[in-house]
Amino acid sequence: MHRLPAVALILVACSCGGKAAPDRKTSASSVVLAQVDDTVITDADIKELLARYANQPFVLARYSTPEKKKELLDNLIRYDVLAIEARKRGYEHDPEVQRVAKEKMVRLFTQHEILDAIKPTDVPEADIAKYYQDHAAEYVRPETVRASQILVKDRGKASKALAEARSLQKTDTKGFRDLVAKYSEDSDSKPRGGDLTQFDRSTTEVPKPVVSAAFALKEAGDLTDLVSTDKGFVVLRLTDRRPALSRSLEEARPEIQRRLLEELRTRKKKDYVDEARKTMRIEINEEALAKLELASASAGQSHDIDGGAMVGNRP
Repeated sequence: MHRLPAVALILVACSCGGKAAPDRKTSASSVVLAQVDDTVITDADIKELLARYANQPFVLARYSTPEKKKELLDNLIRYDVLAIEARKRGYEHDPEVQRVAKEKMVRLFTQHEILDAIKPTDVPEADIAKYYQDHAAEYVRPETVRASQILVKDRGKASKALAEARSLQKTDTKGFRDLVAKYSEDSDSKPRGGDLTQFDRSTTEVPKPVVSAAFALKEAGDLTDLVSTDKGFVVLRLTDRRPALSRSLEEARPEIQRRLLEELRTRKKKDYVDEARKTMRIEINEEALAKLELASASAGQSHDIDGGAMVGNRP
């Protein structure tokens, strides 16, 4: 028998835990191609296996001849022989096998009972509209800027601060913060390195001359000339500029629908777990949990923990 190319081995390996398992079920329309003890291999198994490579025509072409079809079938037979023999020798009770089987079972349960059961169309239009209204700032907002200031009451001292600021590179944020610490007399913004936070043209928290000067700046790192205010003279440095945003409900609908859909599915999953827990005896060893050491956990292993899932969406 000729040895299958690597891609065939991949195809057979992909059937692990799927239709090629000893517990395979057949439908009335399936044509049995082979049988290994009580396990059958059907035309549907072969088609499903190759369908995963529908976007790779060379794979389908490789197995179009009778010889190659037989070769692929023989590999599936050998796979089932190994699976049956492993079961006879008790490998189905191996902790690793049971862990993988449990993860697959939970993934299938989650897929069929939650993800497939709750569709985008299940999100009410009224909820989408309400979300848009309640989170309007995410979709409609004016142009904003963010700037840092050095506020000095004396013009001469302010001019000196401005000269030192102009000697800095535009990207030297730390240098400007140092000048704020050295010169600024504004007790509110000085502890923040002069940061005035994000603001738009209509703000009343920032003096109008400062607002006008900030919006006249073009790029982060740009400096104003001295800005005269009722509190003194300001040296202003632009740190961020955000354009106005205006997204209609229709434009935002897909994004909002995805968010609300995820919330629905998360609630559904929680409901499943909460109801199921009522029917089960669950005991927690608080003392042992408190003593649990996690520092020795294997480095490099990645587990998804989202408050309702860990490894395969484990509840």
